[in-house]
Amino acid sequence: MKNLLVLVFTLFLLIPISSAYILFVGDCDDSGSIEIYSTQNIEGKVYASKDRKEWFHVPGEWTSDLKFFNSEDMVLNDNFRYGIKIEYGGFNHSFDTYCPGYKFSCKELEISTESCYQQFGYFYARFKSENHNGVYNLRYSFETDKNNIYTYGPLSKSTIIKNLTIKNLGDDNYLLKLKTDLNIERISISHDKCYNKNDKYYTYAEEYCNKSFCILDTDCGLDEYCDRNDFLCKKLECDICEIIVNHSCVEKCDDNNPCTTNECIEGQCKFTVIDGCPSDSQCFSYGDVKEINNVSSYCSANNQWMMQKQDNEICENSYECINSCINNICVELRQKNFFQRIISFFAGIFRF
Repeated sequence: MKNLLVLVFTLFLLIPISSAYILFVGDCDDSGSIEIYSTQNIEGKVYASKDRKEWFHVPGEWTSDLKFFNSEDMVLNDNFRYGIKIEYGGFNHSFDTYCPGYKFSCKELEISTESCYQQFGYFYARFKSENHNGVYNLRYSFETDKNNIYTYGPLSKSTIIKNLTIKNLGDDNYLLKLKTDLNIERISISHDKCYNKNDKYYTYAEEYCNKSFCILDTDCGLDEYCDRNDFLCKKLECDICEIIVNHSCVEKCDDNNPCTTNECIEGQCKFTVIDGCPSDSQCFSYGDVKEINNVSSYCSANNQWMMQKQDNEICENSYECINSCINNICVELRQKNFFQRIISFFAGIFRF
């Protein structure tokens, strides 16, 4: 009986020690992240170190059952055997794990689509991809007009998708070319490694495709133009003070007056009057004479067309008169010669 009591007491003392012992398993991948498995439900802080002297925090999340920890990418980036420490409930649990070094992360992947179209039995897609670890490692999904989806990627290939090539256009720009009879209406581009990754790292790119190519602007919508580089309809991008007219951008700030300057200032049109008189989309200067509505007129100093004056009317300049202005009186040419002869006669007598 005494021995049994000693055994029970000993087991009682060992219970806290055994409950404090937790087995951890860590696994790194080439995204610079680590997955940790725990034999018990915990939610401790994770640290890593190369020399077990200086430790740095490893950001990440425990799953809902508190047995799996997934770190963020690009944390353990070197090809090295790291020390891993987990602080939980006043205990420090540590173990070592080998990491292969950083190669690729969905955190840095950037994909954007530009256009897609079908032409002469081929499907084309222009896209840009940065930090992709190889464009043939990307996952391409094609949706047809019958809502069928076909994929092409390193882990999943639809047998119907063949003869696919990707040309490097430079500066991370690419052209996908696929020989197909399918009527493809949408393409999306992702990455097999990122397909089920945390959304905060990665969003796939998609593009709804043009059903036909263009030759002339009139082949496109009213707010589009035909790009002669690839013969695709492209959306017009006009300035804030422009409007779309006949598939091109024209100034919205236009009062149809050639004698004003038109400016767009902070989204508002400003019209400034300049000297002159408007006619036939031109701005004529002071003193210019022109027929306006079949009436002989001159451009006055107040920027208006004025009817030329008849003989014997008061004037200041000859362009105000149908004939001439002498001594501030409109006179016809023969009268002008008569007055000039009189002036010359008296000038000879009095020599002035």
